[in-house]
Amino acid sequence: MASLFDILAQAQNGNGMQALAQQFGLSQQQAQSAVEALLPAFSQGLKRSTSDPYGLGAFMTAMASGQHAKYFEDAGRAFSPQGVDEGNGILGHLFGSKDLS
Repeated sequence: MASLFDILAQAQNGNGMQALAQQFGLSQQQAQSAVEALLPAFSQGLKRSTSDPYGLGAFMTAMASGQHAKYFEDAGRAFSPQGVDEGNGILGHLFGSKDLS
């Protein structure tokens, strides 16, 4: 099974990190370091939100209710107002509050 880092790195036909770096004006190495630093928080949030059947169901419903694959395939869309709003909603499920995202 691929790690979260591998999934992000393979996004957009292997250009995910480059797209992320460009979006924030970082070098590819800086973007990779930032992702590596943030992934433990995402992993803990995912574990917390899916540790019980209700939390898992709520998270799966949130993922299924949108068409989130479009953001994985085209990072430019992820940074649109709609993409940011939907992303904050998903992060709210992971961390328990959109304010923490």
